[in-house]
Amino acid sequence: MKPHLISSEVLARQVYRYDAAYRFAAFVSLVFLLLQIPAAAWFIYELQIRQQRDSRATELAAESARIATARKALEDTEKKLRRIQELEPILRARLPLSAMLAKIEQIASPELVLSRVTIDAEEFQPVQVETSVFRIPRQISVVIEGEQNAPGADKVLARKLIESLPPGSKTVDQSSSDGQKSFRLGLVAPTSGNYFGLGVTKIGAQNSL
Repeated sequence: MKPHLISSEVLARQVYRYDAAYRFAAFVSLVFLLLQIPAAAWFIYELQIRQQRDSRATELAAESARIATARKALEDTEKKLRRIQELEPILRARLPLSAMLAKIEQIASPELVLSRVTIDAEEFQPVQVETSVFRIPRQISVVIEGEQNAPGADKVLARKLIESLPPGSKTVDQSSSDGQKSFRLGLVAPTSGNYFGLGVTKIGAQNSL
């Protein structure tokens, strides 16, 4: 068979089949195509992740809008609670005068005759609530004056009263005259302490209406 009788397509096919350069080019093309498979899988995975992220962002935006709407309805309540928190130092520093007097009457022995009981506030500190400034006492003083028919009865009264007052309370004055008959007893107590020893109860423990 003469070469000029072979078509160009047949010659190209023969060259592609046996020539090393063409075989190498085919191998490179095949490897390139195979490498596209993980790239396509990664692209599909990233697309799914992005769709999930967008869906989650939409859900969070809707939830945030719902919370904002609910919080707007509670603005008045939050304002009242904030007001109560600002008034906390004032409410905490209220003096339980009735409980104090009742406790003194309860623990005073028959040998004591009380002539005067003075309860006063001391060591004020300013507390600002909104545009107003309040003076809040940091401690209270209790002064008890009277006569005792038995020596040492005033000391017993001081000890029992200190046990009923908050931690940090102390006796600052304990004097007597007229042959140990007249006495004067002075005590101080912090206003921020626990006054349950006087018989007061927590607000949460009281019956609600």
